[in-house]
Amino acid sequence: MLVLSSPFTGQPDRETVHGNAADVASAVASARQALSGWAQSSSAERTKVLTDLADAIAARSEQFALAITAEVGTPEKIAVAVQVGLPVRVLRGFAEDVEQAMAAEIIGNSTVTHRPLGVVAAITPWNYPLHQAMAKIGAALAAGCTIVLKPSELVPHTNAIMMDALAEAVPTGVVNVVPGDAGTGAALVAHDGVDAVSFTGSVAGGRAVGEAAARALKPCFLELGGKSVGVILADADLDKALKSIVNGGLLNSGQTCNALTRILVSSAQLPEVKAKLADLVERMTSRLGPLISQSQFDRVQGFIQRAADEASLTCLAGGTGRPEGVTKGHFARPTAFVATDPAVELVLEEVFGPVLVLQAYDTDEQLIELANGTGYGIAAAIWGEDQQRVAAIAGQLRAGQIDINGGAFNPRAPFGGFGLSGSSREMGIYGIREFQRPVSVQV
Repeated sequence: MLVLSSPFTGQPDRETVHGNAADVASAVASARQALSGWAQSSSAERTKVLTDLADAIAARSEQFALAITAEVGTPEKIAVAVQVGLPVRVLRGFAEDVEQAMAAEIIGNSTVTHRPLGVVAAITPWNYPLHQAMAKIGAALAAGCTIVLKPSELVPHTNAIMMDALAEAVPTGVVNVVPGDAGTGAALVAHDGVDAVSFTGSVAGGRAVGEAAARALKPCFLELGGKSVGVILADADLDKALKSIVNGGLLNSGQTCNALTRILVSSAQLPEVKAKLADLVERMTSRLGPLISQSQFDRVQGFIQRAADEASLTCLAGGTGRPEGVTKGHFARPTAFVATDPAVELVLEEVFGPVLVLQAYDTDEQLIELANGTGYGIAAAIWGEDQQRVAAIAGQLRAGQIDINGGAFNPRAPFGGFGLSGSSREMGIYGIREFQRPVSVQV
């Protein structure tokens, strides 16, 4: 039993349990028993289950939002729109893609079908607990797989509501849930009854899971961290671009894998942007929720303090500690630095908190070098009016998702990255295909 503290007060407010090896074995056995029937289900059956699951979550929207706000710290308005609204959209997208996922292809004298991998172990984090779970569950269901989900142990109330929705919408045994810590996840990955592994989390966690899966020669799909960049070209609407990037960088208090935490502007604009960025970040202070835990707060404070001690970094807004007037909880001051050295920790490493870093470029070549200068590559945003130049820059960015002038998030488009950001794609037909293997029959 683990006692957890409220992000808002820092005081104990709930308990959570860890599944053990016996729980994992029982869940895997249940998934294997259900596999044959679900793998042979029709497109109509899969579409109905996915639609029913989306409806079940939507019907519990208020419950989910309140639980996620209490456990993660996401402001309730954002919890409703993003933490709950996004997984509903993702599931409805999967429902629309089922028919394509199950369709056969004719290639010459071959008929190619896409068969389910089998039992999928899905391990998800705490920052977007419902969305991350549904991105994996929805794809696996559409592919014809059964699932054992190991959600984060830090969100027990959210997990309980999710399990209730799953029980209402999904046939028995098709989706099984075993909450727990890293030990629970390790037991799940190592189980002989698991055919494939899908993990979302830290780079360190991804390495451990990937190594364990590789030893058993199991397919392993990783969606990891990021150090995403927002690029502002000289002809962009500066105020609109900067506001959008700051909002994206500080979403969920920066506890987002594709948060735009790096900002690139031309050297000529740097003085103006520094002033505007400082003002924007200071005004965000009252709009952000707390970080999830004391350990996460301490981690973020460490990054800010080390950055403050670094000669090549200048603090524009914020700093260590809580916002003025806040005396309890895991609230961190939104903070922005400007960097002159691209090799410092704050530029290269994921903070997972409300900390932004501004850099300047002189040429497009330098812009590309800076943008691609970390080991991550999950997302980027570009703002500019010269569409030919924007397209040329976008074509050279090492990022899995690139938004141009505030392009809206598409829940049916592939989501994933390069390098340290992972090795797979989630959502839409690309997410479904991760859980299938093509089989060709020649006549």
